[in-house]
Amino acid sequence: MSICSHTDHVIAAHPPRESRLELMTRAAVLYYMEYATQAEVAERLGISRVTAGRLIRQAREDGIVEITVHAPAAMTDRLETQIAARFGLRHVLLGPDHADEDIRRELVAQRVGEYLLRYLRDGMTVAVGMGRNVGAVAGAIRSAPSRDCTFVTAIGGSPSATRSVDAGEACRNFAERFGGRAACLYAPAYAESGEVRRAFLEHDDVRSTLAKAASADVAVVGIGDAEDGSAVVRMGCFSAQDMKRMRAAGAAGDILGSFFDIEGRPVATGMCDRVISIGADDVRAIPCVVGVASDAGKARAILGALRSGMLNVLATSVANGRALLSLDHTTGGRNDG
Repeated sequence: MSICSHTDHVIAAHPPRESRLELMTRAAVLYYMEYATQAEVAERLGISRVTAGRLIRQAREDGIVEITVHAPAAMTDRLETQIAARFGLRHVLLGPDHADEDIRRELVAQRVGEYLLRYLRDGMTVAVGMGRNVGAVAGAIRSAPSRDCTFVTAIGGSPSATRSVDAGEACRNFAERFGGRAACLYAPAYAESGEVRRAFLEHDDVRSTLAKAASADVAVVGIGDAEDGSAVVRMGCFSAQDMKRMRAAGAAGDILGSFFDIEGRPVATGMCDRVISIGADDVRAIPCVVGVASDAGKARAILGALRSGMLNVLATSVANGRALLSLDHTTGGRNDG
């Protein structure tokens, strides 16, 4: 871990814009180098605990703090090999476990970033999904050799989505990091109805952007779950009641709005016909699809995603990897290759 610079000044609770960087850096120094708790950071800087947590998180997102864990290969190689063989995957990328979900997300994102640096070639098209995990991958790529690639959003956005979740923001960040081009989809992730969705799909720009995403060489997508706290509920696309109905129908998770059960079978309850994205069959046709899920307790959604056949590269935490194999065993261990 490195912190680019720091200051010893304590800034007021409501600093001017010019002082925010100093306050953020001081919070990062206290938290990461002096091992203060968030409560102690708040007390020493004269700010609220919520503000302290926000500053610490922003310091990582802005690159003031860079966390790199060089885990011994022996810690993950055997588990990665087991998972890859079990599900017929091209690669499995496991990040070290960490109690802090933001740090855990960054550690998994670093593995994906390293993979993309090795894999991407000039002329490739990369389809980009939404979610904090996908956004973290773009943020984890600090210095990349230029790649003449096109990055295209594979799902629409939402006015309620934060920058860390929005597919368009991640797409632009990828393009900036690699010196490529961004092609964003200017449509909502979920339309109000099937009829509204069809109207969007008739628009030339929407149709051509989705066609470009469907013909991509690589895709980086998040693996969503079907819980009340999922990204689509937080974004206001689904209500908690909608998600409850999805779970009742057997939904375990989704990729780009295509929901599936734990066996990987599609779940359609009148909600999936609202999504503006490339479909499950489009995803399966992309040569390299990297599914990213760092969140704790995602084994059920990951298992459904793998059984759906939409992924050939999995990036997750060591804990999720172990839970995945255990759950696969207890649920019948189906593998259709």
